Amino acid sequence: MILAALPSRSPTVELICASEARKRRTGTPELFSVRRIAAYRTPDTLRAVSSAESETPNSPTPARLSGAFFHWPGGRGVADIDLQVERGQVVSLLGPNGAGKSTILKMLSGEIEPQQGSVTIFDQPHGREARRRIGLVLQEPSTDDLMTLQETLHLHGRLFGLRGRTLHRRCDELLDSLGLGERAADRCETLSGGLRRRLDLARALLHQPDLLLLDEPTLALDPDSSAAIWDTLSTRVSAGVAVVVCSNDTAEAEAYANRVVIVNEGQVVAEDTPASLTSGLLHDALELDWPSATANDVAELERWPGVGTVLWTEDQIVLTVEESSEIVPHLFQRYGSQIEGIRIRESSLRDAWFQIVGRPLTNSREDER
Repeated sequence: MILAALPSRSPTVELICASEARKRRTGTPELFSVRRIAAYRTPDTLRAVSSAESETPNSPTPARLSGAFFHWPGGRGVADIDLQVERGQVVSLLGPNGAGKSTILKMLSGEIEPQQGSVTIFDQPHGREARRRIGLVLQEPSTDDLMTLQETLHLHGRLFGLRGRTLHRRCDELLDSLGLGERAADRCETLSGGLRRRLDLARALLHQPDLLLLDEPTLALDPDSSAAIWDTLSTRVSAGVAVVVCSNDTAEAEAYANRVVIVNEGQVVAEDTPASLTSGLLHDALELDWPSATANDVAELERWPGVGTVLWTEDQIVLTVEESSEIVPHLFQRYGSQIEGIRIRESSLRDAWFQIVGRPLTNSREDER
């Protein structure tokens, strides 16, 4: 038992499952010395329908990049990008800002052309017909502040040839499904950031695209807005729509993506299902609140038997370990009150990122191309 090894004035030890992470955003009960939260993770609750359920034989591939290369002035860009997106599939492009995720998305959308290699949309070169099958949500909202929500959608619909009852019906259905029905007559300038993102998604879905390209669709949003967006996306994916999402949110990628493509410094460094990417990790992760930790402490932990990766940030150290019940008592015995708190969880996609890339995944807002 871990409790037997704790000093009398031990820091709080908390055991959680990775699938509980999203629930933690809305608050948790008061902790006692050791707590376990039971959680059962199922594909039905955390994944959109698998691509196998929605593919048809010999159906065209929604999006494919083959050997794609693009170089921006100033040095950034991407090289040798191979990517294939199937129907009914969510593909998460995961990486820090500046890694090249948005460049990949711009090649898929037709905004830029690869300087080498090729891009096809439903097995055809980019063109007007391909663009009509794409719905695009950019990182920054692009609505006119002086237009109402309804006017915004009607204008976009007319650009795609929608008219009359069909246009009105689709606008009303999308606004209602995204929780914007009561704001239809309001100007866009009155919307919060989260509601603007919902409107952007409604506009992208209005012409019923077969391929959705989303650049950080839930960045800095509250949990309700994020949930509304993912609920809507999951419905479309179950109908066979292909989705590509740029993100640096490992929790969302682990919860919703069928495949994760890790992008770093302009190259794809890993690609697989979330489960496969984390399968090679040691089972548990220990999050240590340790503001006084030093480089010598980190070096010592890296040599401990049963310890895998060691990630050191400003006031925290995260270890992946074979068996937390064996490591925790040794931590208290060796470092005592230097460690102010410990959380024990399942290894996650964020830990896999660190193991693959060798540095933490940050959420900075520096220029992303």
